[in-house]
Amino acid sequence: MQIKTAIIQFLANEFQLDPDHLNPDTAFTTDLGLSPEQLTNLLQRLQESLGIILPEDKLPTITTIGQLLDIFEEDDTPL
Repeated sequence: MQIKTAIIQFLANEFQLDPDHLNPDTAFTTDLGLSPEQLTNLLQRLQESLGIILPEDKLPTITTIGQLLDIFEEDDTPL
């Protein structure tokens, strides 16, 4: 499974939503109602669940699904 597809599926499961309802502009705080602490916890669970590592310097910049997915376009290192 492609990493981006896996991330969308993880988020859909977490929020009990159809994956088609999630798009790159979906904001974690305003659209999904997460506090900054909840977002940090979500990203930690995502990393553990999918066996991926998000760069620490990128974490504070993630506010939308698109920004999360963009990390994997910038990073060419194997997962």
